[in-house]
Amino acid sequence: MTCESQGLDCGIAVDGCGGTLHCGPCAEGQACGGGGVPNVCGPAPCTPSTCEALGATCGAVPDGCGGTLSCGTCAAPEVCGGSGVPHVCAPPACVPTPCEALGKDCGQVADGCGGVLECGACGPEETCGGGGAANVCGHAACTPATCEALGKDCGPVSDGCGGVLECGACGPGLACGGSGVANVCGQAACLAATCAVLGRDCGEVLDGCGGILECGACTAEATCGGAGKANVCGPGTCVPVTCEALGRNCGRVSDGCGAVLECGGCTAPETCGGAGVDNVCGRAACTPATCASLGKDCGTVADGCGGTLSCGACPDGSRCGGGGTPNVCGAAACRPETCQVLGKTCGTVADGCGGTLSCGSCTAPETCGGTDVPNVCATSNPVCADRDLGSALPATVRGSTVEANDDHAASCGGAGAPDRGYLWTAPRTDTFTFDTARSAVRSILAVYAGGCGGAELACATGGISYGGGARVAVPLTKGQQVLVTVDAAAGGPFTQGFFELHIDALRASEAGACFDDMDNDGDRWVDCADTECREEPGCKGQGCAHHDLGSALPVTFQGETAGSGDGFQGTCGALLQQDRAHLWTAPRAGTYVFDTSPGDDANAAGNALYVLTGCRGVELGCASHPRPIAKSAPALKLTLAQGQTVLVVVDGMAHPEKDTPIRYTLHITEASDSEAGHCQDDADGAADGADRDCR
Repeated sequence: MTCESQGLDCGIAVDGCGGTLHCGPCAEGQACGGGGVPNVCGPAPCTPSTCEALGATCGAVPDGCGGTLSCGTCAAPEVCGGSGVPHVCAPPACVPTPCEALGKDCGQVADGCGGVLECGACGPEETCGGGGAANVCGHAACTPATCEALGKDCGPVSDGCGGVLECGACGPGLACGGSGVANVCGQAACLAATCAVLGRDCGEVLDGCGGILECGACTAEATCGGAGKANVCGPGTCVPVTCEALGRNCGRVSDGCGAVLECGGCTAPETCGGAGVDNVCGRAACTPATCASLGKDCGTVADGCGGTLSCGACPDGSRCGGGGTPNVCGAAACRPETCQVLGKTCGTVADGCGGTLSCGSCTAPETCGGTDVPNVCATSNPVCADRDLGSALPATVRGSTVEANDDHAASCGGAGAPDRGYLWTAPRTDTFTFDTARSAVRSILAVYAGGCGGAELACATGGISYGGGARVAVPLTKGQQVLVTVDAAAGGPFTQGFFELHIDALRASEAGACFDDMDNDGDRWVDCADTECREEPGCKGQGCAHHDLGSALPVTFQGETAGSGDGFQGTCGALLQQDRAHLWTAPRAGTYVFDTSPGDDANAAGNALYVLTGCRGVELGCASHPRPIAKSAPALKLTLAQGQTVLVVVDGMAHPEKDTPIRYTLHITEASDSEAGHCQDDADGAADGADRDCR
């Protein structure tokens, strides 16, 4: 038999006589037996692909054989095709917001993805933010000129904005424009009198401008002053008068008979005619200064004659002394934010004053905005250890659990709260102390053997004498690695925030380690709070102060508490908030005012202010306010001896349940019975314009 007689067209078949037939191959796209009949060409069978083979992890995907594969869904925050690859789960790409969507048309603006947008420039006669909206072009309001800026001190002058300035009047002996300059007080030119104008016809006469007129001589029949009228010819004999008879004691005076008397000079501070009587010595009446002549336009100013001038108030948008000149209205200087106060750790962020802050970059596995919080380093996946500290000894880590994952839970707590983990290797065989003193979080501290996944060696929720610190001591052998976790109890206040982790070999005494912020000997007492450190000179304040202000007076110091830790606790302050300490020495014996008045800052954060005699010294006073304003800010009045050094602490009170760093302004000034005359120093708790003495 043949292939054809059997109806076969492919492969190897039998010929019916013990032999084989080669029936040939199939055409492209067909397979031998593909239709189900042996040795007959038919369609090739299709093998469907799989999600794994296609590398797809989400969505509906064709299987290559006319069917559809369901490759699943993505877990948040990932989305299907998020990185641009179809059917693959990945975090969504950050889409920068354009200037138009933000409603901005000038300057630099953060794009929400860690970058900066250039939104262009403004046209003529407009400025960026000129209309009051940041990064929006607008017409700047016309700023009227002042008499001082124009160099004018008298008469009415145009202010350049359609108004008229009244620049005051000139003092005695001066005339507006007298020296030839419009609206400027000057000596008017003296016009000398003449004999004819004075009605004199003989002898010497004063011309009124410091000179002497020669008015001639009389005829033989007359004498000068003969008729009783000075310097007028008449019959009779003239009897000259004297200075004493005239009641004059200075300068030159006519004797009435054609001559001039020299009546002497005056002794300072008197001047000739000073009291307003010609040729009589006297003190010149004090002419009070004016606000205009002093170049002041706001607040209360001394007038130079024992009184005070009220120079008015500033318009909206400016403050008295805002430009740095006392009693002159000016725009208050913008105080830029910082990355730490904003809680940002990466990328570029607006500073609130038209500029940008560079907040750094993240270390793997963290990414900028990893938990969908812009400009904060974080990882969306659990991690065992955030960092390997090696074998450093002593070791200190300052960080925050804000935006951290809940990766650990110890036997003494921590489940449900964010935490941080650190690997550390013992450099020698010894007992080591681990603590979280100065932390602004109710910390739980645990140590695990062998690093990640090891057995728990110790766990503590306390052990430090104050604040939210915890402490454990663990014996280790040289080269032994441990995992140290900083955690907190979930569900209550202060479960996340700033912390400090300290590692050191356990010491027999705190002495010799009194300023390292840790409990070295394991007795709960840190540094100067330990009796073994009390006599250390640095415990008088130098060893724990963040700033030394010397003996400056007055003091205006701006600072922030971010990254400072919780090192102090006043009797009136909030617990578990970061604080800042300032060393100051009284330059002389007296009473001083310490305050944190925010001035015009409507967003000032709550704070406590207390003054101590040293790092762990006696509290001399404590004042606090959860929402300070110019009328009621924390203020203390203390009497100090010359050379007495105190520690001035500003403590945060911005939030009752979580660590919230603050910005502050500290003022120190000598106490006064009244705010009058001190209306630009922002010091006394009812500051400046808010004080009734300054209204």
